[in-house]
Parts: sequence; C-alpha cells; structure tokens
Amino acid sequence: MEKVLIDTDVFIDFLRGYNRRIKDIFTQVEEKHIHGYISLITIIELYAGKDTKNVRKLRSLNQLLSFFEVVIPNMLMAKLAGKLKRDYALSLADSIIASTNILLGTRLLTFNVRHYRLVPDLMLFKLNNE
Repeated sequence: MEKVLIDTDVFIDFLRGYNRRIKDIFTQVEEKHIHGYISLITIIELYAGKDTKNVRKLRSLNQLLSFFEVVIPNMLMAKLAGKLKRDYALSLADSIIASTNILLGTRLLTFNVRHYRLVPDLMLFKLNNE
C-alpha cells in the first residue's frame, strides 16, 4: 500500500475547496487504498488557523483528520529536522515534515515543492496532471 504524508497547504486548499484533485487522494485514504499520514506539526498549523473558530469548519476538519495516522516526531526525527533546517534553511515546520517523510519512507504531497527541492532523499507524491 502506498504511504503518503500530506503537507499543511494541501489540507488548507482542500478544506477551502480550491483543488478538486485532492479529493481523489483523500477518498483513497478514507477507503484505505492509500495509507495517509499527518505530522503533529501539521495539526498544530491547521488548528492555529482562524477557520477553526467556525464550528462547521472545525467539524469538517476533525472528520477529515480522523482518516489519517498522526505522526508524533521522535528523537531521530528531531535530530534530522535540525540538520535539515541548518543545511537547507527550511522553516521549522518544513524541516519536521521533511524528516518525517524521509524516516517513514512516505511520499510527500505538497504544493510547496520549492520549499523541499534541495532536500536529498525526500520523495514527492505527484497528483495526476502535475
């Protein structure tokens, strides 16, 4: 089964209805054709958004997240994230997501490809028509 780590920007676009191609991926996660992962840092970023003040949007977010396995960074991920942040000038969140992707052996679904382009061993998930 394919393993995919979803970046924060993808969740945000999906919840705002900006990208219909994402729906197919999320449906495959829901139906367990793809093993979907979400980093703890992504959950923090999503709940920090103002949209979570809206009860209906918060309910939609909670339902969507229930289909994903939450990855809590461990010491190995933290050390690699620090090295990636230092060596590639990534943001803290991006360095955590990149280290999670590398160590879990997942593919990363993100629209912020330029943030990660220099990181070796990082595998991207390509949507159809990309």
